[in-house]
This record gives sequence, C-alpha cells and structure tokens, in this order.
Amino acid sequence: MRRYTFAGNLYLSDCRNAEMLLQTVIGTSRQGLYHLKNHTMKTTLRLLSLVFGFVLAGLSLTSCVTTSASKGAHSIKTPYAAPKTYKTYAWFQTAPVAQPSFEKGYSASLDQNVVRAIEEELEKRGYRKASQNPDVLVAYDVSVSMAEETDKAAQPRPGFGYSYGYMAGYRYSYGHADMPGYRSVDLFKEGTLIIDLINPKSNMLLWRGWAEGGITNFKAGYGKVQGVVTDVMGSL
Repeated sequence: MRRYTFAGNLYLSDCRNAEMLLQTVIGTSRQGLYHLKNHTMKTTLRLLSLVFGFVLAGLSLTSCVTTSASKGAHSIKTPYAAPKTYKTYAWFQTAPVAQPSFEKGYSASLDQNVVRAIEEELEKRGYRKASQNPDVLVAYDVSVSMAEETDKAAQPRPGFGYSYGYMAGYRYSYGHADMPGYRSVDLFKEGTLIIDLINPKSNMLLWRGWAEGGITNFKAGYGKVQGVVTDVMGSL
C-alpha cells in the first residue's frame, strides 16, 4: 500500500512563526540602514537583500494557515475570498457523475453522512441552498491510501488524485492558482476530511478547510462525521 505524506508546497502552519521571522528581518534591516552611511556598494547590495527578505516575510503573514480552536482543524483561503459575506450555496456536483466503486473497507453511507453534516453546518452559519446562481459551490473529499497499481490507473483528476470522493463517483475539476499552501488531496494523511468552497463563475477554489486524519473509520456514524465537519468549518 502506498501512503501519501505532505511533500508539496512549503507553507507556514503557525502565524507566530511568521511573526518571529518578520521581527528578525526587521531588526537586521535596521542594522543594515545604520551601516549604510559608512560602507561601500557591497553593503548596499546586502541591504537590498535584507529588504527583499522583509517583503517575503510580510507576504508569508498574509498566507498563514488558519488553525481552528478545535483540535486538528485548519483552513486556507485566497486573498480575495470573503466567506462571511456568502449567503447561498450549491453542490459542485449535486450527485456523483460516475458509478460509485467503493473498495473493501469503505462505506457508501459516509458520503451521505458528510453531505448531510455539511449542509446542516452551512445552514447554522446562515447559508441557504440555492438551485440557481449560488454565491459558492461546495465539494468535499477524504484522502485515502490505496494500492500503487490502483493509483497509477486513476489519473483523470490532476490536483485531486485517487480518493474517497473518486470512489463515490465524484469527478472534481476546479483551479487553485491563487490558493496559498495548496496541496492535492492525495498528499494529505489518510482519513483527512477536506471541504472546499469554489467560485461558480471562475471555477477557482476560494476556501479550503480540513481535519488531518479526522475520519479514520470509513464506516463512521453520523455523530462522528458531524463532529469532524463542525471542526473543519469552525473558521468559515
């Protein structure tokens, strides 16, 4: 069996680390400014490098992963996403577009439980399900481990990989160019529940929340699933 681990984009999982980095760079830059009066062009070039580091540190603060107060839940969003202003939603796919094909150990009821829990959580947050012109589209997935030969045979979804959603018959295809810290579904720990909000006009990912290894039992009942969904959507 192949088990995927994070090997994709590097990002800061704790905003405090970014703040410490920024403070260090600022202090070093001030020292560079002091010596600029007394040194040569070589010092000037060194200072420019420090300033460039300052800019990068500032940018890192804007792309920090938000950690929910709930254990193990995280989220990321694009700079222009405004989840609290969205009022209506629809599913990216109202039903699986392909025939479900669950492997041994994976229950079809998990799909029903996740969909139900997400809809209930959205309603609690003031979202209303819409049949036309929704503000956002919603999709979910769960990372799984699978045999290497199965993984090689399933390549129709770049950026998603073979997953529980794929077994359930979903075939997602949306972009993520502006999403800081993005990684594909098959790079998450097995059992990680991932919930996405997508712009229906641009077909681009706006917000992603996940609970690392939140669903280790794929036959979990509704109560367990509901708790994980609530954690994931805590920062929405």
